[in-house]
Amino acid sequence: MLIAGTSYCKTLPEVDAVVQPTKNPKAEYAGMDTCAMCHEKESKQFAKSIHGRLNLDKEKSWDATCESCHGQGKAHVDADGNPTKILNPKKISAEQSSEKCLACHSKNHAQMFWEGSPHQIKDVACVQCHSVHDPKTPRKMLNRSTEAETCFQCHFDQKKMMHQRSRHPIEEGKVTCSDCHNPHGAQGDHLISANSVNDKCYQCHAEKRGPFLWEHGPVREDCLVCHNPHGSINPSMLIAKVPRLCQSCHLQGRHQTVAGATNATWVISGGCLNCHTNIHGSNHPSGTIFQR
Repeated sequence: MLIAGTSYCKTLPEVDAVVQPTKNPKAEYAGMDTCAMCHEKESKQFAKSIHGRLNLDKEKSWDATCESCHGQGKAHVDADGNPTKILNPKKISAEQSSEKCLACHSKNHAQMFWEGSPHQIKDVACVQCHSVHDPKTPRKMLNRSTEAETCFQCHFDQKKMMHQRSRHPIEEGKVTCSDCHNPHGAQGDHLISANSVNDKCYQCHAEKRGPFLWEHGPVREDCLVCHNPHGSINPSMLIAKVPRLCQSCHLQGRHQTVAGATNATWVISGGCLNCHTNIHGSNHPSGTIFQR
């Protein structure tokens, strides 16, 4: 070998290049069998879960192990189970915890809008709703026995509304929160799993969609102008009692009266809907005021 950059050249003895030893990435992993030696209960629960059962499907490239979520475990084993040497998704930040789940689930349609969603912004972690080892609802791996109970851990106002006079049949199990909302994120407001609130309502209430020859402005604008979908003390989940609700817009007209007055004919008779029966819209040529 020659050394350049001097007024002379000196020959040095040839030396072999130093080769750094390649680190075996598997050397830091303990393996599921090692985990099961101490965590027998969790190991059995995992084997029965969706994640564990998918490991048995040889046709899918799935390899979910304890260390997929908890990180490399050899240091934990060598330290005689020191809890600081292993990752516990429940004891780290919501962002770090959710990153573990999103490493596999970020490409799923249901989770693709998680980034920037209301729950993500408010530091809600996946483990606050889901349980890998002891799910109460195996299919969705929720940590409560029903979907509603899971949501009601935080949404106390909606829980109260679900016990009002008029409500969706949540308690009966005929409707669930995810029928209207995507808790992992959505394109629209309120985590609605549709392009708009109205589009979501029309999935069940198709007869209200129209188009109508005579359209009621608030109906076309937003169903929430008149209805509270989580429940109300008024019929049909209205946000106020008729005629007070109607008079919040219709202050001028031929027969509007002061709501609640003792001689208010339209109040005593039950209100506007006695005559304006097709309030969502009408296709009758004479239905301009929604009476037919």
